[in-house]
Amino acid sequence: MKRWKRVLIMGAVLGGTFTAGVYAEDVLQRVEAYLRPDFSIVLDGKAIQLEGPTLVYQDKSYLPLKELGNMLGVNILWKGDNKTIYINSRINPEQPAEDANTTYEEFTLRSPSSQMVTYLGADYPLLTVYAAEGSTGPYYRLSDIRRMGIDTEGLKKSKEKLTGELYVSDGEARKRWGKGVTPSRTNRDNYVIAGELNSDKTAKLKDYVKSTASFKIKDFSYTTRPIMIEKIDGENRYEYLVYQTMYGRGNGYSITQSHYFRAILRLDTSGFGDNLTYTVNVESRTDLNDELEKKENQKAEDSANP
Repeated sequence: MKRWKRVLIMGAVLGGTFTAGVYAEDVLQRVEAYLRPDFSIVLDGKAIQLEGPTLVYQDKSYLPLKELGNMLGVNILWKGDNKTIYINSRINPEQPAEDANTTYEEFTLRSPSSQMVTYLGADYPLLTVYAAEGSTGPYYRLSDIRRMGIDTEGLKKSKEKLTGELYVSDGEARKRWGKGVTPSRTNRDNYVIAGELNSDKTAKLKDYVKSTASFKIKDFSYTTRPIMIEKIDGENRYEYLVYQTMYGRGNGYSITQSHYFRAILRLDTSGFGDNLTYTVNVESRTDLNDELEKKENQKAEDSANP
């Protein structure tokens, strides 16, 4: 039999998996454990190799929680502020796509807002809207709910007319997420940039939002309220949902008009290394209110002339 390698572990045997910070001396305990490189691990019938050997302490085997959790499709999160390990069994699960032929109850969004929320210890972007047709709400975007790992199969979905996206009502969401979500303390803006982790890119996108917050073209002034920026396909492409108000005078009349817009932003790069810079360009810009009006007019025309 191969010789066991004896090790002394300070604190919990799995503590090395997380950067846990400095602990008070009264919670530390010295234990004697053994590394067993001769142990084999088979996951779902397939031999796997972990970064380190199995640890044996008091005749029990211990494996690195984060590494094994990733292999099992489990999300492991360490929060140093409350010294808690969160284990979420279904983060980003594969869920069946919605049937394109399904007929949904429709509504038009009102008062949309995005924020970072905390669910099961992790932070996620969430787009929340209300229905313009009544006082019902709030509604949560289906793709955001699914991103949290919540099984939405069987929940009643509603379709928002301007964006064409699916939502679930607060009542439906609570059937699955229990106590629900809480606002994240990390969110300090009135909108969310979702999916982008590069701080330089995020800063450039925020600069763009500030620079387009208000501007003037001839006799008309424009103000824009950002709702959400979300990274989409491609390395540097983003979908930007914004609410814009135009006011001024035309043909002797005072004009005020507010519409929702969806823009596709692209970050172009120049330079290299530490001198790499980003420039925001607009690939496309769609007036969602105008698009909806065209569709409804076409639908009415088709109904009148079958």
